[in-house]
Amino acid sequence: MKRLNHWIFNYNKKRQPQREVVFPNYNNVRSAVVVYEQGLDDKGTGLLAQRMEKDGMIVEVVGYEPKKDFNFFGRVREEAMTALPNQRFDLLLDLSTHYYLGTQYIVMALDATFKAGLRFAEVDEKDQQGILDMMVNLPEDAQPEEIAEQVIHFMKMINQ
Repeated sequence: MKRLNHWIFNYNKKRQPQREVVFPNYNNVRSAVVVYEQGLDDKGTGLLAQRMEKDGMIVEVVGYEPKKDFNFFGRVREEAMTALPNQRFDLLLDLSTHYYLGTQYIVMALDATFKAGLRFAEVDEKDQQGILDMMVNLPEDAQPEEIAEQVIHFMKMINQ
């Protein structure tokens, strides 16, 4: 069943319109969306959103609960999908520390110029490519704040 779910996901991924990827300068990012698994680090995610707002960004936070928001096939349930923001963002940060196929559908559905998140060792790299523009490698027990810190650090360093 898992292989079938991934095949369906890859089929849907190929049907997505191509988007122009622009590596933004962190200081020029005006809008961001943060995706995270609810219950794991609600406090840390809120602090990150406050920090980004202090840096002059408009920040949307999208939390998901795998058992509630994803169906048996790993897809996002319709009510969760309609709750997603539909505007364009400069930056998407996926702070998920566990791999769920549904999260990949969420990240794919959100419109952002640049998408970054964690590289999952247990998932074939080609299955993650095309959704995230930048993947950071961290230990398996990495916390969402560490993912955000690494992405922000690289964005600041590359654009100096």
